[in-house]
Amino acid sequence: MSEENVIPSALVISADSAVVEAIIGNNTGEQVFNARESVEEALDNPDLLVGNGIIIFDIDSTDSVSKAIDQAIKLKQSDPTQVLMLVGEKESLGEILKSNIQPLVYRAFNKPVSPNQIFLAFKSAFSLHTELSEKQAAGENIMAVGPSENQTSIDSLAASRKTNPAIYAGVGVVVLGVLAFLFLGGEDSKRVENVVDTTPDLVRELAEDDASNISLTNELNQQAANALLDGRYVSPAGDNALEYYDQVLAIDPYDPVAYEGRKAIAVSLRGLYDEHVANADFDKAVEVIDSLRQIEPLNLENDKLAKDLSDAITARVKEVQESGSPEEIAKTSAVLERLGSENEGAKSAVAALQAEQVLISKIDAALEAGNLIPPQKGNAYSLVSNALKSNKISKSNSEPRVKTLSAGLLELANKSFSEENMEDTAKYSSLVKRLNVDRAGLESLTAKIKERQDKLDAEAAEAEKEVEVAKVEEVVKPAPQKIIPAKIISREAPRYPSRALKSGTEGWVEVQFYISTEGKPMDINVISAEPKGTFENAAVKSVEKWRFSPSRNQDTGLAVRSGSVSTKVQFRLN
Repeated sequence: MSEENVIPSALVISADSAVVEAIIGNNTGEQVFNARESVEEALDNPDLLVGNGIIIFDIDSTDSVSKAIDQAIKLKQSDPTQVLMLVGEKESLGEILKSNIQPLVYRAFNKPVSPNQIFLAFKSAFSLHTELSEKQAAGENIMAVGPSENQTSIDSLAASRKTNPAIYAGVGVVVLGVLAFLFLGGEDSKRVENVVDTTPDLVRELAEDDASNISLTNELNQQAANALLDGRYVSPAGDNALEYYDQVLAIDPYDPVAYEGRKAIAVSLRGLYDEHVANADFDKAVEVIDSLRQIEPLNLENDKLAKDLSDAITARVKEVQESGSPEEIAKTSAVLERLGSENEGAKSAVAALQAEQVLISKIDAALEAGNLIPPQKGNAYSLVSNALKSNKISKSNSEPRVKTLSAGLLELANKSFSEENMEDTAKYSSLVKRLNVDRAGLESLTAKIKERQDKLDAEAAEAEKEVEVAKVEEVVKPAPQKIIPAKIISREAPRYPSRALKSGTEGWVEVQFYISTEGKPMDINVISAEPKGTFENAAVKSVEKWRFSPSRNQDTGLAVRSGSVSTKVQFRLN
């Protein structure tokens, strides 16, 4: 190999062994690399820079961004023909490229380092190094940097560094510096590596030939422009503007058309972002933000869009919870389901709406199954009551379900009343009253309950009056004949009412009756009962089946009707 064709060496300055290994360890060509842990160590060895064409400086190896800027200037002062590339975290790189030393930086790469990205820039970087070396040999001043109307020198930058947010054109008069600030790294690195790895052999061969490169990049740029006009910004895969421009940059990382095209894509995507947010298509808005971050990793506007999206999601969820129709709730829930947990700022709002949908499903299932009240688990009354107390369900969702629950409870109350199960009637009525949505139905039931109770009270008063009259008549009657009292022969136990058995209710019924000459109870009357309206019928039916040996006249031995007999029929569960 002739001396003029010797490839200049490249110097990697990094205290991070992973960075050094990523670059040097992935070198499969004839490129010679040297590595040092610090700028000071490199500058202390002037021979190291002889024949060196590229410096890859890991700015995270310094204590601060300010020190990294100072050391970058020192590297360019030591030999301005060397092309300076930076690697580092996005925030640190952003600060450096906003400073007035930006014209000194040829390329910048986000961590984690992608060797493919760096190696793609080597050909153009070495061309720049050769051009600068030739200009220096010809006596031109290559220490001047920045645009021609506002040039400064590397030495003056070293003397006085001032913050300057302007984006300079490049190093000296080198045109390739115009697009020196295309950042790649992180998620982008995977995409670019894929482009490189899957490029057909024909494209690899063309990339070695400048004329073919121009033809291929022109064709790709035209395809990208067509896709841009058609609105195919980042999809479909394999036929969108961003992928075409990326293929151009994989061949020539400094193609100005592709660089400006990516900017145009970003502008168009921001317009789509606004449209997606207005239509509550939040998952699509997240995809737009991801694409923007891929195109412009250091643009802080992307972070602002992400925050705005969080606020928009929170506002939408609140709106839907308060007054949204079922269709709006379903649509928003579906979008949030697709969105998942990618949007950190909206997690709580998303969780609230999704939790409400789960709660609504449980309530609807309980209503449909007729599981309305405790003690059954998962009953509708408990679910609705707890949700309202903890404000976990919106008014638009709670009102129809409360009405359905109240109607179901009122129906059960009326059914219990018709079955003379006053205990269950009272229980259901109490819950309907608490829900407070069907006052008319509750008032009607209450009126029927009062009417029945008044009737029972009147009957009890009449029976008590008859007993008192009988007692008076007994006093004035002559002494009865001597009667042998009736004796019980068989007593059938009463049948326990199913409602009382189910509810665990106990009680008694006091009955009064006479025993006929055949030994059968007759004229059976209920004197009193506890609780009322529960055991009376069962007690009377039981007494009707009792049998006695009839009362007899002691003198004649003839069977006679007995006098009034009173007894209590007990209802005990044990």
